[in-house]
Amino acid sequence: MVENDFYKDIISVLQKIEDGEDRDTIRKITNLWRHEYQKHIGIGKRIFIIGNGGSCAIAEHISTDLNKRYNVKALTLSNNSLLTALTNDYGQENALVEWMKINHFDKTDFLVAISSSGKSPNVLNAINHATDCLGYVLAIFGMDGESPFTDNRYEDNYIHIDSFNYGVIELTTEIILHSMIEELVL
Repeated sequence: MVENDFYKDIISVLQKIEDGEDRDTIRKITNLWRHEYQKHIGIGKRIFIIGNGGSCAIAEHISTDLNKRYNVKALTLSNNSLLTALTNDYGQENALVEWMKINHFDKTDFLVAISSSGKSPNVLNAINHATDCLGYVLAIFGMDGESPFTDNRYEDNYIHIDSFNYGVIELTTEIILHSMIEELVL
């Protein structure tokens, strides 16, 4: 049998979250979101979830769960025709921002930005757009991604997954988001 450290890595990363500041961050953001979401229920509160590649697949999964299981308005850019049109017209780095503009992202909305590397220009631009709109933002980055926030209002809305393994980062991201939505909608 080949020795594989993947399981050890995922357990180690989850233990760091359990024991560290990220657990408090997750609780704080979940409580804030629950309060804000309940306050704005019925007046258009939406959750935009974005990412590239595997992170986009996670965004679609979480969006589906929020829509189907909890009747929460969750959006992700999974329309390939629209994505390619926006990429063609505005460039890949601006496609997500343009999608947010089309959907009238505003201060009552939430953005969940997922990036395994923490360096995706389109995700970083979308975060900047959301903060400019005074929306609520959560960034979940892996590898050596740094907090994307320059505004102190958002400094606690960043979760760093301490791994360089895409599988570990993606699974941990999904676990974090599932734990948050279980709390959010209860």
